[in-house]
Amino acid sequence: MSPPILLLVAAFIAVAVIGPILAIRELDAGSVRLVQLGTAGEDLDALVRAQLSEETGLRGYVATHDRYFLDPDGPPNPLFDEHADDLAQALRAAQLIEALPLVGEIRATHDRWESQVALPLLHDPANRDGLQKQTYGKLLTDELRASAQLLHDAISSADAKVESEQRRRINDAVGFSTAMIVVFGIAAVVLGLSRATAVRNLERERSLVDALQQTLRVGGTRLPRTEVGFAYASATAEALVGGDLLDSWRDGEDQGWFLIADASGKGIQAARHSAFVQYAIRALASESDDPGDVVARFNRLFGDTFEDPGIFVVLFLGRFDARTHHLRYASAGHSAAFIRRGMLVQQLPPTGPIIGMEPDSAYATRSVTLRVGETVLLATDGLTEARDTAGNFLGDDGVATLLASAPIDPQGICDLLVGEVERRSSGQIADDLAILAISVLAQEDGSDTGFSTMEAAPRR
Repeated sequence: MSPPILLLVAAFIAVAVIGPILAIRELDAGSVRLVQLGTAGEDLDALVRAQLSEETGLRGYVATHDRYFLDPDGPPNPLFDEHADDLAQALRAAQLIEALPLVGEIRATHDRWESQVALPLLHDPANRDGLQKQTYGKLLTDELRASAQLLHDAISSADAKVESEQRRRINDAVGFSTAMIVVFGIAAVVLGLSRATAVRNLERERSLVDALQQTLRVGGTRLPRTEVGFAYASATAEALVGGDLLDSWRDGEDQGWFLIADASGKGIQAARHSAFVQYAIRALASESDDPGDVVARFNRLFGDTFEDPGIFVVLFLGRFDARTHHLRYASAGHSAAFIRRGMLVQQLPPTGPIIGMEPDSAYATRSVTLRVGETVLLATDGLTEARDTAGNFLGDDGVATLLASAPIDPQGICDLLVGEVERRSSGQIADDLAILAISVLAQEDGSDTGFSTMEAAPRR
């Protein structure tokens, strides 16, 4: 082979090797920016969540004068400024400098809310101008959320632009590799391997961005004269918990409430809805001992708060009196509710429609008597909609059959049901799953622990 040809071959090989290396560097740089934009989005969600948490807690405090509802970090909340600083830093790192003024607007709106609404109501919750201040506070929160939405749109737009650029770079690399294949097979192999590596790196970085999302985890207190079991399983290995919620709390020495809910949405959005459900229900339950009244009032509050018709909540709210063993409950579209009496299983039908459908919906309160040893089982639709390999749902009847022969202790029941879901799906849980089982005891056992911080069960 003549020297010119050798030089040409060497030049082609050099281009085939150097080109993919440069493409990988550009793709890696784009992947880093995607992670930075994901971090900015997470910081923005944390900022909005801090405002909503403070506002919800303040409403509960004004309604009940009970400081239990107040967030220990405020108001005033120093964490809000920390979240704002983190967000500004993340925007600079992601080269989204033009969005920084929106952070200042959010911070200024929050400062006005704390100084003109929160602090005056904390000082005097019975202020005669309290309703006017709360109305003004709602306007400020809407203003903050509008600024946050603009910032979210800017982050999403930048994210889409970077992803488009990444795809363009990958497509360019593919075209270059095709040309090299025509000339030299070895160059095609090198380029193909480089492209595959770049694509894997991009997918891995995107997975890391998704895994950064945090969700609300809640805890509960065991009700009087009961034994509690619970389970919370995530559908994803990264523990991207959705809107499933379990909660319980005492209301005096012999009474207590328990709640299971499934809010629409995913990730941070669903966690925000769950937080709203939890604190709003607790606040409303402090004013009424009628579950149907509490759920009806919550439905109206939910409709006033969320205008998106695609946002809804399915829930079951019960109030148990340990002296009379009476369970009074209201159910908003929640069908997976059962009572086991020995070997017999009774299903508790919903007493009203799903939350968020109609603002004036009525919710009946029904009452049942629970004897010692009888068990109440509640679950989100991740249980009844669990499919086997043939695509068949477990369904309400399947749950009732399993419950009839399940272990006596509540935790054993929950573990059995989660195991059945995993068995039917070959270990790949398709939907988030929350289960709560409560058995009536003859007397208190001296323990006041309930279900504490809920960790999503890993897929096996």
